[in-house]
Amino acid sequence: MVSRRQILANAGRVCLLGAIKPSRVIAQNGLMQRAIPKTGELLPVIGLGTYRTFNVGDDPSELDPLKRVTDLFFQHGGTVVDSSPGYGPSEAAFGYVARQIDLPDNLFVATKVRAEGRDQGISQMDASPKKMGVSQIDLMQVHSLTDWRTQLPILKERKAQGIYRYIGITASREELYEDFITIMRREPLDFIQINYSVAERKAEETILPLAMDRGMAVFINRPFVAGVLFPYVTKKALPDWAAEFDCESWGQFFLKFVLSHPAVTVALQATSSPEHLVDNLRAGQSLLPDEELRQRMVNLIGLTGRPPWN
Repeated sequence: MVSRRQILANAGRVCLLGAIKPSRVIAQNGLMQRAIPKTGELLPVIGLGTYRTFNVGDDPSELDPLKRVTDLFFQHGGTVVDSSPGYGPSEAAFGYVARQIDLPDNLFVATKVRAEGRDQGISQMDASPKKMGVSQIDLMQVHSLTDWRTQLPILKERKAQGIYRYIGITASREELYEDFITIMRREPLDFIQINYSVAERKAEETILPLAMDRGMAVFINRPFVAGVLFPYVTKKALPDWAAEFDCESWGQFFLKFVLSHPAVTVALQATSSPEHLVDNLRAGQSLLPDEELRQRMVNLIGLTGRPPWN
């Protein structure tokens, strides 16, 4: 499989998708920011995910590269970190990093509960801030709708108590979409997190428009389809027209597609490479494609429907 490193070496919110135009919205820290609909709080559009990359042991040789990447992320204006107990020791790995670097004053910590039953859910939720080395979790999410009928009421209780500022639900598989949409329509969620990319666009049909209608912020996971997209472009040259939206790499291409949807608040990317991190952050610092360019991006990649290639 061709690595992203080899490929790199070779190479506010609007109401309707059709109204998107290439636009430059630069925050003081260099990253575009978008508002959480329910409160107006601004978040940088590129977040740090911890899936897989932070799933390491306690060996400093594994943890120190994550420390360098996380510190670099914060230095370049990132504030949003997303994790989960379902990602193995990822919460604890971030906690190790957090104790050794300067955290931004506006750090935004999101994690999840993936448990069965009330007692197990509460125990897991209580453990998360301790593992992550923070005083408060800003956003708690029900991971992949696991036992959501039990866990979501707990989240609502805890938000009312001031333990969490925001609550939400997550999914990364189409099999969950029917229940996901039902919950979105019935529950007062602040956030949703969903998989979306130039190759996985099912969320465009109902979920993303519904999030806009319901005033829900949107975190996007799998913008690179867990890295699977890169081998599909290894023999493709970055098109000349990518310059129309300040795109310099395939990583930026994939992230800019995601960010150009008006429902999206933050795109989560995960990497242990400083080179890739800086490249990813550049996707959130400049022009985004309009509707016509988005369609050209889809046509160029040429992957549609439910991906058998995943």
